[in-house]
Amino acid sequence: MKVLVATDGSEHSMKAVQRALELAEKQQAQVTLMAVAYYVKDYFDEMPPGIQDKLESEAAASLKKAKALFDQKGIKVETELQAGLVPANNIIRKAEEGKFDRIIIGSSGIHGLGRILMGSTAAKVVAHAPCEVTVVR
Repeated sequence: MKVLVATDGSEHSMKAVQRALELAEKQQAQVTLMAVAYYVKDYFDEMPPGIQDKLESEAAASLKKAKALFDQKGIKVETELQAGLVPANNIIRKAEEGKFDRIIIGSSGIHGLGRILMGSTAAKVVAHAPCEVTVVR
C-alpha cells in the first residue's frame, strides 16, 4: 500500500503522520510525507520581504518533525517539499502521479494567512482525490 501524508506541523497533521506510521509498522505501507509551502511570490506585491523564505522554512521544518518519528522507529519514509498557492492541488497531483492508494490528512491545519487564502485543504482533497482519503482529527 502506498500512502501519502500531508503535513504542515499542526496538531492534526501530526496525528495523520502518526496514523501513517502505524500503517507502516503493521502493514508495511510505503509512506511519503509531503509538505507544501504556500507560494506567494508574484501574487501579492505588498508581502513583507523574506516571507516566502519563512513559509518554505516552516514547511521544511514540518517535514523534518514528521520524518523524525519514522527515523526513531527505523522505518524508511520518503519526503517531498513543494510550493503552491493551493496546497490541496499539489497533494492531489502528487497522489495521481505517484499512484497512491491512500492520502492521510489532518482535519485542520495551520491558520492565519494560509487558512484565509486556501479555505479547507482537507475538504478539497476529499472532494477531488484520486484515491481513498483518511481525515484524522
